[in-house]
Amino acid sequence: METNQVQDLVIAALNRRFQNGGKHLHSSSCIHNLSPVEQIEMRGKSIEWYMAVVGKMPEQITPKDWEAPPVTVDETPMEKP
Repeated sequence: METNQVQDLVIAALNRRFQNGGKHLHSSSCIHNLSPVEQIEMRGKSIEWYMAVVGKMPEQITPKDWEAPPVTVDETPMEKP
């Protein structure tokens, strides 16, 4: 996936979160589907840093935990600068 596609998905995900009053809804496209180590790496952190700051490893979800359809770039009304 190209950088601009990732940026578009991030904007769409933030827009969805804003529309849900700040609440994150799990979907097949969210970071929580990744393993805990992959989630930490995606955030650009080390396990040591994460454990020192957050105190516990992130949890990995499964399809039974999904609360919303996957995020798509089509659902964001915001325009890119």
